[in-house]
Amino acid sequence: MMGGTSAANAVSLRFLTLDEIQEFVWMVMNYKGDTDLVQGKKTVDAKSILGIYSLNIQEQMELLVHNGDFEQLKDQIGKFIR
Repeated sequence: MMGGTSAANAVSLRFLTLDEIQEFVWMVMNYKGDTDLVQGKKTVDAKSILGIYSLNIQEQMELLVHNGDFEQLKDQIGKFIR
């Protein structure tokens, strides 16, 4: 990477229901780090339920965790890692 910036930690997610998305957002909102969801060319704040709804929620997406305790968050959201 140019400019010496470090890469974010990432994990692939998939949601099966709208309730799962709401549960995920609640978990991520309580996380102190910065997070984004990426799908194709679109990037949204992972703490924004409206942002997530703008993605194709039937398709896989990638969670980018820019800072904070990635392993702890990964443990909390493990059921969505598919």
